[in-house]
Amino acid sequence: MISPVQATKTHPDTVPLGWNAAIEVVSKLNIPVYFLGGMGLNDLDRTLKIGAQGIAGVSAF
Repeated sequence: MISPVQATKTHPDTVPLGWNAAIEVVSKLNIPVYFLGGMGLNDLDRTLKIGAQGIAGVSAF
């Protein structure tokens, strides 16, 4: 789990990694990774293209 990728309502004081940092982390790992934090269904295609397995969310679904 890589989190938070984007700003989230559930943890407003946490600084998000951002897409570029998330991409860098995924490129260095050889394990399945999911993105959490500010994710929604509109982020799924981008997440899969980056190489992550999918997205997770607390209140997105």
